[in-house]
Amino acid sequence: MANTGRSRSAGTSSRSTKSSSSGRSARTTGQRSSSQRTSSRSGSAQRSTSRRTSAPAPQESGAESLFKKFASSRAALPLIFIGAVLLIVGIDLLVSWNKYEVFFKILGVEILIAVVVWGVLTLVFSSRKKNDTDGMSEDEV
Repeated sequence: MANTGRSRSAGTSSRSTKSSSSGRSARTTGQRSSSQRTSSRSGSAQRSTSRRTSAPAPQESGAESLFKKFASSRAALPLIFIGAVLLIVGIDLLVSWNKYEVFFKILGVEILIAVVVWGVLTLVFSSRKKNDTDGMSEDEV
């Protein structure tokens, strides 16, 4: 019988031996990979539940940290205000083409607009503060 088994496997076409050998190797590698996948999944699941790590904090560049320090300092607001005024005056000079009457008219209109906006914002924020303090006094009673 041993000879019969050999002769049958040897007597089969090359196509069947190729498919059977490749089929066997595919099955064995498929079994290995699936078992490796399940073991790696379970290992990663165990690792993720047992140890939690946080993402590293992003490092700031030197210029960014300097800007943040400047913005949080007391000197930031006056310097930004002065810079904005100089920018507006420079744009007004460019628009007026050194005609001083036109320059002062434009500057006067801008100042009037700034005063109106400041007044409206003052009224809005003062009414919010008043509502917040009224709510606090009612809660305290």
